[in-house]
Amino acid sequence: MTEKHHIKKTANIDGHPVKVRSGLTILEAAQKAGIYIPTLCHLEDLEPYGGCRLCVVDVKEMKGFPTACTTPIEPGMEIRTCTPELQKLRSEILEFTLSEHPYTCLVCKDNQECTDFMHSTRKVNTITGCNFCTSNGDCELQDLVDYLELKDIKFSITYRGIPPVKDNPFYDLDYNLCVLCGRCVRICNEERNSHVLAFVERGNSTIVGTAFQESQVKAGCEYCGACVDVCPTGSISEKIGKWRSVPDKSVTTTCVMCSVACQMNVNTRNGQLIHIGPQPGKRTAPPQLCMRAKFLPANLNQHPSRITTPLVKKGEKWIEVCWKDVFNHLATKLTTYKGSRFGLIASGQDTLEDNYSLQKFVREVMQSNNVDLQESYSQRELPELLHAFYSHNPPVGLEQIERADTILVMGLDASNSHPLLENRIRKSFRQGKEVIYASPFQTRTSTFITSEIYYEPGNETLLIFELLTAIGMNRSQDALTRAHIPEQAVSTLRNSKKLLIIAGDDLLRNHSGVETLQLLFELQQLKLWNRRCHILFPGLEGGIYGSNLMGVHPGYLPGFYPLSETEGWSCNEMIHHIQKKELSALMVMGDIPVHPSLAELDFLVQCNMFNTGLSDLADVFLPLSDFLENEGHILSLGGKIRKVNSCVSRPGNVKSIAAILSGLAANMGIPGFSSAPSKIYREIRSKVEIPFRSIEDVKKRKLKKQEAYSVRVATHTGYYKYRGNKLENLIPELKEISDEGT
Repeated sequence: MTEKHHIKKTANIDGHPVKVRSGLTILEAAQKAGIYIPTLCHLEDLEPYGGCRLCVVDVKEMKGFPTACTTPIEPGMEIRTCTPELQKLRSEILEFTLSEHPYTCLVCKDNQECTDFMHSTRKVNTITGCNFCTSNGDCELQDLVDYLELKDIKFSITYRGIPPVKDNPFYDLDYNLCVLCGRCVRICNEERNSHVLAFVERGNSTIVGTAFQESQVKAGCEYCGACVDVCPTGSISEKIGKWRSVPDKSVTTTCVMCSVACQMNVNTRNGQLIHIGPQPGKRTAPPQLCMRAKFLPANLNQHPSRITTPLVKKGEKWIEVCWKDVFNHLATKLTTYKGSRFGLIASGQDTLEDNYSLQKFVREVMQSNNVDLQESYSQRELPELLHAFYSHNPPVGLEQIERADTILVMGLDASNSHPLLENRIRKSFRQGKEVIYASPFQTRTSTFITSEIYYEPGNETLLIFELLTAIGMNRSQDALTRAHIPEQAVSTLRNSKKLLIIAGDDLLRNHSGVETLQLLFELQQLKLWNRRCHILFPGLEGGIYGSNLMGVHPGYLPGFYPLSETEGWSCNEMIHHIQKKELSALMVMGDIPVHPSLAELDFLVQCNMFNTGLSDLADVFLPLSDFLENEGHILSLGGKIRKVNSCVSRPGNVKSIAAILSGLAANMGIPGFSSAPSKIYREIRSKVEIPFRSIEDVKKRKLKKQEAYSVRVATHTGYYKYRGNKLENLIPELKEISDEGT
C-alpha cells in the first residue's frame, strides 16, 4: 500500500509506541516496528486479503477481533497481538487449516529425532509427512505450529487424494499440501497480471487451478515462478534442487539474460545451487523475475552436458588437457595469425570486465580490430548514435513507465524479450494510463493496450515518419487510415504531457535503423517543446550497449573513441572475409550459427559451456564459467552499473573469460592482463571516460525511399539464448513453452 511520509501521531502495540502513518494497516505498522503478527495469506505491496484470519488482534473499544492486515491503524489505538484468547483462536484456525493437510509430523513429539533417520525415504510420490516434503525446514506451517505451541489437532486428517501434477516444465504441483492461502492466485493476477490461476470448484473440493482444467501452458502461463516463490508450503516445488535440503547461504546478484538486469537471489548449500528465489522465510515480498532468470540459469549451471575441462582436437577426437598445456598450444598457434587474419566474436551477456578484456586482447595482443558481438547491429554507427543521444538524455529505466501518462510501444514483443518491462506496461494499463502499441504482429502485449497501430514488416521508418507528421500537423482522417494509424492514437500522443516511447530492437535491426533512430529523436524533440518525453531503448541481450562502450566494436575503442587506424570487421563481415581467405583464425565466446565458410578457417577456438554444432569445426574448446560463478558488473537499460556476484562453486576446471585471457596473454609474453575483476574494473574506470558527443557529430543520412522487393523477410530474434547457445537444444522443457523451433 502507498505510504505517506508525514507522521501524524502514535498508536500502542503490546505496550510499545508505534508511529502512525497514513495508509498503513496494523500489520504493516507492527512489522515496521519489529512486532510479529502471524499470517499465511499476506503479501507485501498487494491489496489486503484477510483470508487466513491468523493475524487477528485485540483493539481496545473495537468489537470482535479484526484482522490486522485489513484494519487501518489510527492514532491512539491500543492493540494487543498475543493474548491467551488470541492465541487460542489462532490455534483453532490453524487446526482447521491443517485438517486437510498432512499434519502428523508437525505435532509429533519425536519429529526432531525422526529427522536424523528419515533422509533416505524422502523421494516419494505422495507426501504424508514433513520428512517426505521438499519444504521441510523452510515451511511456514512448521513456523506457525512452533509459534502457537500446537501439540495436538482434534480433527482427523482428510486426505484429498489428488494426484500430483508433474507435467509442468520447471515445477511440480501437489494440491494435497495446499492450504488455500491464495498467495499464488493473487501474485499471478495482481502483481504479474497474467490471470492464469484461480480458485476452482467449491467447498471442500476447492483447489487452485486454471479455467476449464486447461494445462498452465494453454492457460497462458509465462512460468515467471512467482507462484513458486510465495507458496508457504511444499504445494508448488521446483524440480531442480527440491531434494537438496534448506539453503545455508543466499547471495544477491544480477541477471544478464536481458538488458533489464534484474536483481536476483541465489540460494546455495555447500556451494551448490538449490534454487533462485527468495531467501528462506522471505516469501511475502520475493524479487519479481521472469522465466529466464528464475529457472534457466539453474538448468544451465547444472546441465549434465556441461564441459568442464579444456579440450584439444587430435584428428577427429577431443583430448582432455590441462590449462598450462592448452595455453602453450594456443600461444604457439595464435602468434602466427596476428593482425587482420584474426577475429573474435563476443557475447553481450558477459560482464563489462570480461568484454573489456576481450577487446584489449584482440587489439594489444593480436594487433587486430576484428572484434564484435554476436548480436551486433548491421549499421555499425548505430551504437555511437545511441551513445550521443545519451549525452543529452540519460538512459531511463523501468521506473519511467510508472511516471508516464502515455506509453508508446514500438517494435517490441516485451512479453518474451523483456517480461519485467511488459509487467510494468500491464500495471500502467490497469491504472488507466494510455498504452499505444505499434507492431506488425499480434502479441500478448496487444491485450493490454488502448490503441493499436499496425504496420507491415520493413516499414518501421515510414511508420515513425507518419507519426511525426501526424502529431505535428493536422492530418486528415483519410491519410491516417491509409497509414493504419487510429485517430485516437494520434490525439492521445499529441495531448500527452508525459510521453514515454519504448523503442524495441526490431525497429533498429534493418538497413534503415539509423534513419529510424534519427526520426525517433525528432519525434521526441517535437514533444519536448512544451511536454516531457523520454525514449527507452530495451536493447536485446544482457548488455549490448555496455559491451560496445567497453570497446567490443570493430569501429570504436572503449568509450566510443574513434580508431586512429583501419577499422575492423563486424561479425557478418568476418564470416564474409573467411570466404575471401582474408581471415584465418577465429575465437568465439559461446556459439554462433554454423556457416559453411567456417570450415575454411585454419584455426577455430570455441569458449563455451556446451558442445554445439560449432564444436565440430573447432580445434580447441575452452570451458567457461557462467554468470552465477563470475564476479563483475553489467550496465542495465537504465544506465545503472549492476554488480554480478559469484554465487556457486565452479565445477571442474572451468575459468572466466578474464582468467583465460590473462593466462593466454602471459604465455604470449604480453603483460598487463589481470584475471581479478576488481582490478579490471579499476582499469575501466580509469581509462573509459565516457566522452559524450553531440548527435550532430554523428553522420546523418537522408531518409531513403523503401525499395520494392518481390519478397519481404521479417527477421525475428530468438529470446531463449545464452552466449548464442540455443537453449531449446539444452533444455527440452522450453519447447513446451516457446515456438522458436530448433
